Formats: sequence, structure tokens, C-alpha cells
Amino acid sequence: MTVGQRIQQIRGSLGLSQEEFGERLEVTRQTVSKWELDQAIPEVQKIVMISKLFSVTTDSILVDGISTFDTDIWRDSFVCGVYRGENCEIVETERFLLVYGNDGRQEHFFAKCYKGFLERKKLCAVCERNQPGKETAYAYRTEGMEICSNSGALSEMLGEEFDRQQLKGMKRQYTFIINHEKEKLPAVSEAGVKKCLQSWRLGVKYAADPRQFSVNCVTDRTEYIFSIAPDRVNIYCGAAYNIPFELGMFGGGQYFRFRNLGENEEKWCGFYSNFNMQQPQVEIPVSECRTGECVLTSKGYIWSVKRYTDDLIVLQGCGMDEYTYRRDARKEEAFIF
Repeated sequence: MTVGQRIQQIRGSLGLSQEEFGERLEVTRQTVSKWELDQAIPEVQKIVMISKLFSVTTDSILVDGISTFDTDIWRDSFVCGVYRGENCEIVETERFLLVYGNDGRQEHFFAKCYKGFLERKKLCAVCERNQPGKETAYAYRTEGMEICSNSGALSEMLGEEFDRQQLKGMKRQYTFIINHEKEKLPAVSEAGVKKCLQSWRLGVKYAADPRQFSVNCVTDRTEYIFSIAPDRVNIYCGAAYNIPFELGMFGGGQYFRFRNLGENEEKWCGFYSNFNMQQPQVEIPVSECRTGECVLTSKGYIWSVKRYTDDLIVLQGCGMDEYTYRRDARKEEAFIF
């Protein structure tokens, strides 16, 4: 295989378009195309960036006969990524692991959160929904090690170590990299609303106290929410494709939803999953957007910009909700875009 063919193999395995691949490497789509057609060879700095960003060795890119995906770094080293099976999706960072799933019949839903470091993570929160019995159970452990729960059985599960055999047979959808350098994020005046929404959101926010357990994990493709509040058994676990653009955020589709509140009388409560759903390649209906409003367009929801400064962007959410993003928001982990 040529260098260009190996680059194309790496890009294809991650499900990235030439434009998306180029954005991460700070080059144009045309440059990526020339690499893959062997009309040009990447600079050494770009080879190093490809190796760092996509967890492959430089030799596997440059040297013919070395498999890009059979090298030790790809097969055996820890990788942050998203894994999907028929009835389950797992997203893993260096410090957190979220599992969303169902029993295949859409009668039993579950969501789990593990916390630790690299390969060693232990269960710190779990919630389950029995649809026929209309029963919702939860258990989580606070940072002070207090257990909040309405289920003795789930409470006993807390502290169990994640069995990495669960990843066997699951397809890795894509990988991402932790931003250990803690680079300063751009201001709105420097990069615009779209780029700031993309970069400011990336990472993991976490809180665990007697009032609420909350994890919000945003990769460059997917947003994961995991929230449990004991008051009235308020649970919201979801996975969605939310796409930033210059006027706000477009709801590209939620494919996992475990939403329980009290007696589930509110219309937004619901339980469903579709792990076959892929991020849609849609032209966002900008013409239907109305500044400062949440609009259900012909293709999905738009949460438009309500106000912003260099360091703050506020979108109008559904109902009375506002979605607030801050350049200096504290995160447990930040990701590279």
C-alpha cells in the first residue's frame, strides 16, 4: 500500500470525510485528496499529527508492509472512543465510561456510568427502566461516598469494575483525543459562533452530590447526557447528534432517550433507542431559524443564539430552557477538535 492509501484507510476507519479529516489537521479537503491520490506527501509535522490524533504509529503510515491496524499501539494501547453494538453503545474517555442499552425488545432500558482511569473503571451510577411494569430504579455514589438510591439491588452493584470483555465484538465507531495541553479556547470574535460552540462544548463535565449525579460528555460528533436527581426520581440519559452552525445548534437526532420524571405525565418523558441511526448529512434549514427562539423546522429542532459575548453563548432551548456555554467552563476532561 502507498502512503496515500494508508491515510485513506485511517480516515475511512474513523468515518471522517476528507473535509473533516483536513479540519483536524488544519489543511484543506483538496490537500487530503492529493495525499490520498499520492499526488503529494504530507509534511513530517502532519504525519506526527496524524499519529497523535488517530492513535497510529508513524511507521504504519510511512512504511509499506506494516499494517496500520495490527500495530501494538492500535490493538493494545488504551484508546478513547465510541463503540456500538446491536443494542448497546459505549463511550469511553480516560476517566469515564458511559453505557446505554436495551434488552432488544425495547422493554428494559439501562444506563451506567463508570469512573476511574484508563482500563480500570468502577461503576458509580446506574439507572434502569422496566417498561411493562412502569418501574424506574437508580443508584449512584456521591463524591463523599454516600449512596443515593431507590433500589437495594442496584446499590449493591456500585463499585463493580467494568468488564472490558464487553467491548469484544462491538464496532468502534471513531476515536478522539484528550486535550492534555489545556490550550486556550478561542473567543467568539476570533472564531465565530460555530467554531466556539464546537470547541467550547468538547469534553466531560461531572458532578456527584446528594442532590444530583450528572455527567455531560460531548465528542466532536455526539452529545451524551447522564443525569439522576433523587427528587421525584428525575432521570435523563440520552445520546444525540447536535450540530453547531453560525446561528445556533441543529438537533440532528436523538437516538437514545431514557427520560423519567415523577409519574411521567410530561410529554417529554420517554424511552427508546435506535443504535442503527447515523449522524445525518443534512443541509441545515437556516432560512427557518428565528433569532432567540427554539424552532421545530422541516428537518429538526434549531436552538438559536439568544445572546453572546466573547466568552459566553446562550441558546434558546425548548420551553423556558436556556443552553449556556462558557469559554472558561470547568471540565474534568477536554477533547481536541
